[in-house]
Amino acid sequence: MTTAPAGKSGAPAGAGPGTGRPTDRQSGRRSDRRTQARIAAVQALYQLSATDAAPDDVVDEFRLHRMREAGPAAAADKALFTEIVQGACSDRAALNRMIEGSLSENWALERMDRVLVALLNAGAWELHGRSETPARVVIAEYVDVARVFFDNREPAFVNGMLDRLARTLRSGEFSEATDLHETVENAGPVEPET
Repeated sequence: MTTAPAGKSGAPAGAGPGTGRPTDRQSGRRSDRRTQARIAAVQALYQLSATDAAPDDVVDEFRLHRMREAGPAAAADKALFTEIVQGACSDRAALNRMIEGSLSENWALERMDRVLVALLNAGAWELHGRSETPARVVIAEYVDVARVFFDNREPAFVNGMLDRLARTLRSGEFSEATDLHETVENAGPVEPET
């Protein structure tokens, strides 16, 4: 996996995490309220990782300011946004342990781009804390969110990581017959490691 240097993401200058402004790719994507909530949640989690702000303060800032400005964030499902940010913050240590447990031996969470860590935290929390959303939907959504922030291999990495976590956290949603059928018909960008 190739990641951007520490503190830098694949997001274009003046867009992406913490700016509240959509990236060019973001504006061209569907403006689904839930997708926009997930994008905003990743931005908020990124902001929290870069500052010592309290989660409730960042949620309030997003809801009062960034989600009221014109643009995709204004259409975000605010309840889902709040749930993801608060959930990921309250379970951060456990989520980080789960993510680290899914990394290969030569990778460490602290070496990873902060945006990527925020994205994995949000996705892992949804897999862990929102069983009403099917695991495959969570994975697909966060792969799309990764494409908003990154141009390189990160979306494929997110796909593989969340797939591994989903198979642990929600093993009942995956069956060998379904997986074989999907692998043949819809070969994805990253195949799960065995």
